[in-house]
Amino acid sequence: MTDSGFEIVLSDITMNVTTHVISDNEIYRITFSDSRPALVITEVIGKKLFWTSVPQGRQVEAEFFGARIAEYLKNK
Repeated sequence: MTDSGFEIVLSDITMNVTTHVISDNEIYRITFSDSRPALVITEVIGKKLFWTSVPQGRQVEAEFFGARIAEYLKNK
């Protein structure tokens, strides 16, 4: 399942975000207005909630952009 998505504008970049559900897990695919490759992230529940990239390897970006998504959804 996919939704139509939403856009988040930061001071120096625009994120186009689409939400997908795979096996009851919600993931977010982010495309950026700069030249960086698209990023797929999900929120993981462990000892604490955290964002991770799928596949792993872009953790810093996942945490930063995941926080922006969470803030957007909270204020939506």
